[in-house]
Amino acid sequence: MKLTYYPGCTLHGTAREYDASARAVSKAAGIELTEIEDWNCCGALEAIFDKELSMGLSARNNMLAQRTGLDLVIPCSICSHNLSRADKAMKTDGAFREKIEKALGEKYTGVKIKHLLDVMVNDVGVEALAQKFVKQLKGIKAVPYYGCLLVRPSEVSKFDNPENPTSLDKLIKATGAECLPFTQKTKCCGGNLLMSKQDYAFILTKKLFDEAKSAGANCIVVACPMCHMLLDGQQSMVEKAHDTVIGLPVLYFTQLIGLAMGLSEKELELDKNMVSPEKLIESTGKQEEKKTEAAGKKDEVKTEKEVAK
Repeated sequence: MKLTYYPGCTLHGTAREYDASARAVSKAAGIELTEIEDWNCCGALEAIFDKELSMGLSARNNMLAQRTGLDLVIPCSICSHNLSRADKAMKTDGAFREKIEKALGEKYTGVKIKHLLDVMVNDVGVEALAQKFVKQLKGIKAVPYYGCLLVRPSEVSKFDNPENPTSLDKLIKATGAECLPFTQKTKCCGGNLLMSKQDYAFILTKKLFDEAKSAGANCIVVACPMCHMLLDGQQSMVEKAHDTVIGLPVLYFTQLIGLAMGLSEKELELDKNMVSPEKLIESTGKQEEKKTEAAGKKDEVKTEKEVAK
């Protein structure tokens, strides 16, 4: 499978571990990624100043992707949301399309845009992906966190139920990890308020942590760099603001399935995660040891019975 790849600004900066694990897992899954040449920001930051400029920036990326003749895959939920909205605008808003086509000097016929989670679950397929897993992640108890934009709005993100998505749940279960119920799986993490109302952003973030810990989770699995920045990167700040201890690792779904594929911690850049997942990874090893030990004892009993006969 060949796809055009748009990493977006964050994956080339503060979310390098997501980019590294996305590329590593895609390669292991048989997906060939070709990064768009000369791509630009999706316009997420510009949106608060000039919505047309923001939409135009995303439209330009779609134009560049169109030239490849391949479907476009995006790991960032915000970028996926913005480029999908731009694609819809180019198809339904004649005046906007004409302005963009004139500026870029070519016609827009459209490009199929998919989030990486969509590709893994629906194009590769959970069963086919599971066949590439060499390790069962027993010991991991995860809650799936989709965030606001991954499955919303439904007119631009159509691969899962916007109210009760299950694609991430299925992937977690396929790795052998326990997927726990999480009522806030599509609630806002507070990312859009981090710069303007940090105290309120941290209240929203803490609510997610509170439910996850009450459910018995030992990690949260995400598919968005903004959500990861709040839950992982700002976790110590949330602890300080609310005088509490959270200590909950936050993994990108690509890091989780990468572990199940047997990829190394270095390949998945797990050392870049602010909250160390070392104890979490060790728990999967202990489960394997228990399994091996139990199998050994069973063989011993079997041998003793055979000798007795």
